Amino acid sequence: MSALARPRRFALAAVALACAALLFRGEVATALVTRGDDALRGGDVDRAVNAYARATAIDARSAVAADRLAFFLLVRRGRGDAALALAVAVRALRAVPNDPLLLADRGFAAQRLGRIREAERAFAAAALGARDPRYAQLAGRMAQRAHEPTVARHDFAVALALAPDFAPARAALRELTR
Repeated sequence: MSALARPRRFALAAVALACAALLFRGEVATALVTRGDDALRGGDVDRAVNAYARATAIDARSAVAADRLAFFLLVRRGRGDAALALAVAVRALRAVPNDPLLLADRGFAAQRLGRIREAERAFAAAALGARDPRYAQLAGRMAQRAHEPTVARHDFAVALALAPDFAPARAALRELTR
């Protein structure tokens, strides 16, 4: 048996690395999310955003990476960050439809961009997915800003259906009936 020639060894190593990248991309993305979380604990939002962006590039199905990236883009408030956060959430929702955190990220980004109706729809979907009346309340407030009282009433009613003692929705409904 003869030793493999240098080009063959190189090709074999390249194929092995490509296979490993495909097989372990979820683990690599998780490691990058952890690295981003560590950066946040150190107060470096930019470094965290870079780590989360790398994680989403490696694994487009990582809802955690996409959620963190979109959220901290919104926290960072840089020029173009809201539009980028919206694009991240929309792209991630194609891979992981109806994820409540991604829907909420989409809602916050759309709100920041002044796309109020889109924000209302995203928050309403997040409320149903997470069974969280706070998202329904946000949806109702977006509907009010869009001058859609019927939609707002519906969103506040959903909040109360999810949590009958949710005082903000009860107060908002009273405010609408005045």
